[in-house]
Amino acid sequence: MATTSKAQCAKCEKNSGILTCDGCLEKFCRRCFNDHRQDLSKQLDNVVYEHDMLKQQLEMPNENDSHRLLKQIDKWKEDSIRKINQLADQCRTDVVKLLHKNKDRLIDRFLKITNRVRKGRDDEDYDERDLSKWMDNLKELKNELIEPSNFRVEEDKQQSSWIQKIRVHDDFHDQAKDGYSKLQFSSLSPAKPPPAGIQLKTSSISEAYPTKLSKEEKELLEKLSSNDRTTLDINNNNISDAGAKSIAEALKTNQTLTYLLINNNNISDAGAKSIAEALKTNQTLTDLRIENNNISDAGAKAIAEALKTNQTLTDLRIENNNISDAGAKAIAEAVK
Repeated sequence: MATTSKAQCAKCEKNSGILTCDGCLEKFCRRCFNDHRQDLSKQLDNVVYEHDMLKQQLEMPNENDSHRLLKQIDKWKEDSIRKINQLADQCRTDVVKLLHKNKDRLIDRFLKITNRVRKGRDDEDYDERDLSKWMDNLKELKNELIEPSNFRVEEDKQQSSWIQKIRVHDDFHDQAKDGYSKLQFSSLSPAKPPPAGIQLKTSSISEAYPTKLSKEEKELLEKLSSNDRTTLDINNNNISDAGAKSIAEALKTNQTLTYLLINNNNISDAGAKSIAEALKTNQTLTDLRIENNNISDAGAKAIAEALKTNQTLTDLRIENNNISDAGAKAIAEAVK
């Protein structure tokens, strides 16, 4: 890594035992070179600390309404609603004024009809033609009161939109081609503790998430039972009912897991029933994703029964299974 020469040390400015750092290309004496390496070691500790903090955030389920983009959408919604309310209030005010004006005009016409009817009755000077005319006049006034003919509310289709439409632009095209089809996280153990006053949630996960479970169900149970992880992603592993039962057994005692993804794993009703039994006692899981499996109404009904007592699950995704109306009705009844 280093080459020797006789030159001035960049730190102490002495001319003895010079070593060159391949990174910064500065020259140091042996003692200053060792100090320089210690400084780099401290900087590495900061990198590891930031890495593990980011890893912890990536493993946590998304918190609704906390992201900046969601807040941006909420602000657009509030601004749009405010504009709509302002325009609606103005139009309501205008319509109320026109209704009063129209009513005053109708009252004048009504009084004229009243005078003609009273005069005809007092003088007994009327026949069928007068009665028909008076009745038609009254009906016309009544219709005009309910549905004015001289003003209306309509949309201005000529004006460009005064509320700008928003859309979500997605740059994640062909994500799998870039090598990010499945994210895997492993923790870095800091050589030294993080800065004072900062506590990191411990994690013993030093390996990537497993991709095969045929021989590792026992290991999976041990990891879940160790209460040191919050997220478990084992999508697309064909763990079947046996793997689901192993996970369910661990969930009965696990006290940290909040996010479980077991999509596309050939899980049938037997595995779903085991997961459902675990949900009855588990008190930490908030997000369960069990999509693209072979769960039918029996498994859905078992999950529905668990939902009646479970008090922590907030996000359940079971689309693309073999669930019919009967299973859907059971779940609908449970979420009441």
